[in-house]
Amino acid sequence: MRILFIVNPISGLGRGKELPEKLKKLPEYTKIDYRVVFTEYAGHAKKLVEEARTNKQYTHIVAAGGDGTVNEVGVALCGSDIAFAVIPFGSGNGFARHMGFSIFMTKALKQVLSDKQIQIDVLQINDKYSLNVSGIGFDAEVAHKFNKQKLRGMLSYIYASVKLWFYYPGKKYKITSGDTVMKTHCFILSFANSSQYGNNAYIAPHASVSDGLLDLCILKRPAFFEVMWFLLFFVSANIYKLSYYKEIQCQEIIVEGDINRVHIDGDAYFMQSPIHVKILPKILKVVHPNTKHTNI
Repeated sequence: MRILFIVNPISGLGRGKELPEKLKKLPEYTKIDYRVVFTEYAGHAKKLVEEARTNKQYTHIVAAGGDGTVNEVGVALCGSDIAFAVIPFGSGNGFARHMGFSIFMTKALKQVLSDKQIQIDVLQINDKYSLNVSGIGFDAEVAHKFNKQKLRGMLSYIYASVKLWFYYPGKKYKITSGDTVMKTHCFILSFANSSQYGNNAYIAPHASVSDGLLDLCILKRPAFFEVMWFLLFFVSANIYKLSYYKEIQCQEIIVEGDINRVHIDGDAYFMQSPIHVKILPKILKVVHPNTKHTNI
């Protein structure tokens, strides 16, 4: 086992900087051949993975950081025989939570050494790729707002969400899947590979990263008096019980409409209509943590 840790030093309020010392103290890593590299700029993680794939030095590559770092490393590993794992340091950690990686560093480091591995799906959204949850609508607007704020973390994300909640009107979309065409006006339109945004906020409770299907999640705007009820169902994985929510599983869709801002695994991007979303089945090898977590 030869492991490369790619660490974002600024994620998680700088917790990633503690990782080398933590590794030295873990007896499980005494005889493990590993290397720790800190990213220095946007896109550096991708370059490190590409170099590792060319040199064929490692059996495992671990993304230690937030959802952006996880996406960058995971996407760069697609189609590779190298096993992917995560040490979550972000504010949401949606993909890590879905897969069962612990948010506690020591436990997550031990999980990396699991001998179980599975092949998982990845979403392609035009020319971008998503391991977790992406979309357009309110959540994309929040991602763009959050991206402009100086302070990071969960509180900053909540602030951006609350500020936008009261004046984002929702938009109209045309969705085509095979011979089926649907028109909808919705508040959130999400494309999910896994089940949650992060922090156990479940937008796609029935999503699986290994079923060969994407989950299209359509949420109408909750009425003002329904907000607390919506939040309760949202964080308890029961959002599918709400009358103004719909979850559709399919392999490929085309979305047309008033589209500009999108988010890919929480990171803000710009795209124009139409948006083509499709599943790339079992394209990424991932370490399966030794947990009772079974909804993979």
